[in-house]
This record gives sequence, C-alpha cells and structure tokens, in this order.
Amino acid sequence: MTSRELTDQAKAAALANGADLVGVVLTKDLPEHAESMDRILPGAKSVLITAARHCLSAICSANNEASQFDTGHTYAQCGRAALAAARFFEDRGHPAVAVPAFIPLDMAAPKKGMRGEICWRRAGVRAGLGSYGDNGLLITPEFGAAVRLSGMVTTAELEPGRPLGEDVCDHCGQCLEACPAQALSGEGKINKKKCGDHIFQFGFRYFQDFIRGLMDRPTEDVREVVEGHGLRELWQNFMTGNYYYCWDCQTQCPAAKMPDRETA
Repeated sequence: MTSRELTDQAKAAALANGADLVGVVLTKDLPEHAESMDRILPGAKSVLITAARHCLSAICSANNEASQFDTGHTYAQCGRAALAAARFFEDRGHPAVAVPAFIPLDMAAPKKGMRGEICWRRAGVRAGLGSYGDNGLLITPEFGAAVRLSGMVTTAELEPGRPLGEDVCDHCGQCLEACPAQALSGEGKINKKKCGDHIFQFGFRYFQDFIRGLMDRPTEDVREVVEGHGLRELWQNFMTGNYYYCWDCQTQCPAAKMPDRETA
C-alpha cells in the first residue's frame, strides 16, 4: 500500500468514527513537541489530527448544562475518531497511539494540567485544517472556531497536508469584544489566568480554594460550605469530566455557522 493510499484509508476510518475533519502533519514539522512525541511513541513519523464540530445551537444556548453536554460529547467524538485511526494503523502493522486532547492530562509540574502533550491547534494549522484566529483558536473554513480537536501519532509514513494559503479569520474583533473575562487582546494573545478563572470557574482552582476554605473556616461555618452550590457543581464536574463554563470566543466567530442543509 502506498503512503497516499494508507493516508486516505486512515482518514476514512477517522471520518467514519466521528471526525468531521481530518488532517496530517509530519512529526518533523512539529519540532516544539518532539520530546513529548518521542516519549509517547519512539520513532513516530506522522501525526493525524481529528476535528469534531460542536452543535452550534447547543454552545449558543443559555442553558449551561446543554452546552457542557455538547462539549463533553464533541471531545469524545474526536477522541473516538483518533482511537479508531490508531487501531487502523496497528491492524496494519504500524504502531500508533491516540493522544488525549482534554483529559487525562499531565498534572505534574511544570504543566500542572494546563497543557497537553501536543498543541492540536498548531498541528491543525500546519496540516491545513484552518488558520489561527484572533482568539488563539483554530478557525476552520467549514465550522469556524466551533470545533474540538484530538489526534494520534504513528510510525507510519503518511502524506501531510499543507498550511492554507488564506487567513480564515477576518479579524473582525467580535470574539475579543464578547470575552466576558477580557482575556483576549488580539493576534491570538490570551491572558490564560483570566480565561481560566472564568471558563474553569468550578475546575481545579475552585477545588483547591474550596479545600483551603474548609481548613480556614471556623467549624460552625463548614456546614454552609459543604451544603452550598459550589460542592454540588464540583461533584457534577467530577462525575462528567467536564467543567467548561464559557464558549463566547467560539460562538461569536462569524466563520462558525450551521452546516449547509441538503437541498432536494
């Protein structure tokens, strides 16, 4: 089988298992992640990126739980596609490993759960799936910023895509204006502290502060904390594995649009 045939069949396997977009980049074209990729799979030559689109109506909903539900399943969809592609390669004698895009992540210093092993936005740009937006996200021609990303690495030699010759982001600034935390300043610059405090408002930082609060409070005040909304929200997040609370920089992107309906 030629590298072109292997690439096309792997992409087809990913698309058949939940991906809406699939791209390929060579590991040598992601030198920033060389150490991580070598630790994941020594001798890896190619990276396959899987993208799954959000249900735009869901992440635009005023009901936060509906948006979280869609986010969790969108991550699961692109992860499922990455795993299917990895199995496709192994079935043909090529070692391959699907890499988490969301959780689990390395919680040890210095990453502390804030960075994955591979920046899938960067990989997507270099594979030609889209370009960077002012919000720092991958903006795709098909779905704008309303996508989640995952992927896998393999020792197989695949045919890579090429970066787009166009800028998909029109730099309208709507995502910057919409950011409730004022964490975006354009050209992909993100104040991660401001963003994280808002989008992950019931994530690890809240959990850490919650435990500190229990230790610092007088005994008679502990019941109020334990019976409050925050602990219930934490429990739900622990059970679902999802703790997103903001999608504004995705939903306000003009490039994000509903899929075209088929016409009779």
